[in-house]
Amino acid sequence: MPRVKPAKAPSYLPNSFVSNQSKTLSFPPPLTSTMVSKEEIEPNNSLATANALGGNDVKIKGNIVFSSDAVDYFSFTASQNDRVYVATQTSFSATGFTTDSYLEILTNSESVIEADNDDGYFDATSSSIAGAIIPATGTYYIKVTHSSTGGQMLPYSLYFRLQSSAGTNLVAETEDNNTAPGQVIPASGWISGNVSSVNDYDFFSISLNAGDTVFLGLDNDPERDATTWNGQIGLGYFDNFILTANDPSNVSPNSESFFMTVKDAGTYSIFVGTGDNVSFGTYHLIISVLPANNTNFANYTSSDVPKTIPTTVSTTTSSLVVNDTKRIEKIRVVINLTHDRIEDLDIRLTSPAGNTVGLLTDISTNVGENLKTMNLKLDDDAGIPIGIYPSVNNFIFQPEYNYRLEWFKGQLSNGTWTLTIDDDTNNNGGTLISWGLEIQQQDDIAGTLTNIYFNDFESNNGGFTHTGSVDDWNRGTPTFAPINTSNSGVNCWKTNLTGSYSSKANSNLISPNISLANLETKKIYLTWAQKFQLEGAFADHAYVEVQDVSGVAPLVASKRVWQWAGATMRDVFGTSTIEESAGWGIYRADISEFAGKTIRITFHIDSDDGANPAGWAIDDVRVFKTFCSDTETITSNYNGVFSRVVASNGISATNTIQDDFIPKNTNIMYQSEKSIMLLPNFKADAGTVFTAQIGGCN
Repeated sequence: MPRVKPAKAPSYLPNSFVSNQSKTLSFPPPLTSTMVSKEEIEPNNSLATANALGGNDVKIKGNIVFSSDAVDYFSFTASQNDRVYVATQTSFSATGFTTDSYLEILTNSESVIEADNDDGYFDATSSSIAGAIIPATGTYYIKVTHSSTGGQMLPYSLYFRLQSSAGTNLVAETEDNNTAPGQVIPASGWISGNVSSVNDYDFFSISLNAGDTVFLGLDNDPERDATTWNGQIGLGYFDNFILTANDPSNVSPNSESFFMTVKDAGTYSIFVGTGDNVSFGTYHLIISVLPANNTNFANYTSSDVPKTIPTTVSTTTSSLVVNDTKRIEKIRVVINLTHDRIEDLDIRLTSPAGNTVGLLTDISTNVGENLKTMNLKLDDDAGIPIGIYPSVNNFIFQPEYNYRLEWFKGQLSNGTWTLTIDDDTNNNGGTLISWGLEIQQQDDIAGTLTNIYFNDFESNNGGFTHTGSVDDWNRGTPTFAPINTSNSGVNCWKTNLTGSYSSKANSNLISPNISLANLETKKIYLTWAQKFQLEGAFADHAYVEVQDVSGVAPLVASKRVWQWAGATMRDVFGTSTIEESAGWGIYRADISEFAGKTIRITFHIDSDDGANPAGWAIDDVRVFKTFCSDTETITSNYNGVFSRVVASNGISATNTIQDDFIPKNTNIMYQSEKSIMLLPNFKADAGTVFTAQIGGCN
């Protein structure tokens, strides 16, 4: 067996490396199934309100926050003998210890087909189910909870793969495949194999594009005969190692799951082998790929480099000027540096507006004495957070679990950004070689926009009221840093204009009733500006909710359009306590389902009895409708729907697409003899005809 090198990880995140093998080039075919990414929509705390997964290969971002949000349900349809692979990633959960998920596959009567508590690896108490067998054709459910009453996961990622057992989808491994890059994976992404000894280990090669996220699921008891073994699974090469997931359980049905986002395009090796050197057996392996999302991203590189990181306790800064004025939807950070002890570094990012967000602090002692290069990208949507594995070279990671790049959402990009590196230990130095930002612009809303309600709270309170047992909401000019401005003008609503928000607070800021009558054919949006500095959501809660107060049946279910799910926005970087915060950003929600109703918007906050930071400020609340011309056109990359097509036997369309444009409201029918995938939201299985209608007005 390859030499196994134990990682120097914290005890709650054990992991291992597998050493490099010989490398040769190979060019695996594209997978016929391609993963799509979605976010859960609340409420989904019952079978009746379950979110439809809407595909066979899906990644979901979800949260378990309140006692009323203690469970999430997701539905899917399946055929008899289909196999289900599903796993949670909870390592990015904000508090760092609420990572213990519990996962169930249920029938429509809530009978349990299969369940798991701790077979996952990211974190050690996450969940993994691989190869659960569907007993009959019908609708089924994934249920996600915390394993403890009152526990929270902020957030979790749910990876789901429904694998058809029909035909020749399952492809057997071909021996001898114990050298890298290994046997080329089949287009189905589903492999059967056997590990029979310490020296029997299997490699499979896969081609990935820069920014792709791979999900691997290993079923260690595919026969479901209670005979299992402790297998491990991994991906490489990174710094000449394969990173592996190796949960120690060998209780049937046993599984492993692995997630990783790669920084560089190329051919990678998937590894399967024994995890304990004493148990062996058969397995089924699935491989799913979530393609990189590069839609509407622009890249910016700092010219304020290189910068020396001194060998003394020090703070090093570097600036980056962005001249483009974009409203930020997502932001990613690219860092390339060398240092003798990377684990001594704390890194943070400050926007042109002045709000600071941490990226990483002392990323554990498991970096290793020989790993002195950091060349990576940080992205909230990556497969796993930084700090789990020793290597930080040639990866895309999430920031450390206490930090969120989404705290820059809604801000304007233009101005000077500052990267700050604190070295908190003497005698080791290095160099910041380069760094940059990748900024995704918020989509514009097409058509003519007409206000239904707007108030900037300069001349009056906008008809808003506030109430609660401990109520801090006030309108005026905020003066308590880091929230000491309004988004526009001088006035806004804030929880205590001159200080931090109260302990044991429980209050609501409530809009006036807003009529959406006679708007059934229109798109309706809510936007608001907010800036916040809050204690962790394990203790304090905040959300924005739209409610139907028309009293006319059928009532539309309340819709939570934003919810606080982060860690306490205050931390020590180097030798200083830094007050983090989200900047003034514009947030947007589609509330078209309330057309024809009367709505009310509630901004809710509650807190425990601990000391609190600056709080939450609201400004520039707007509800508006859109109107689109009949002559409007959209490009074939509209909302990314046509960004990639994978089909086995060609595609025929009922219309002709010319000059890369599609007329408004054109109906397009796609038909394939086998399968077809339109990213990010559309899939048609073998033998079906799928119709996608694209309107020119979002």
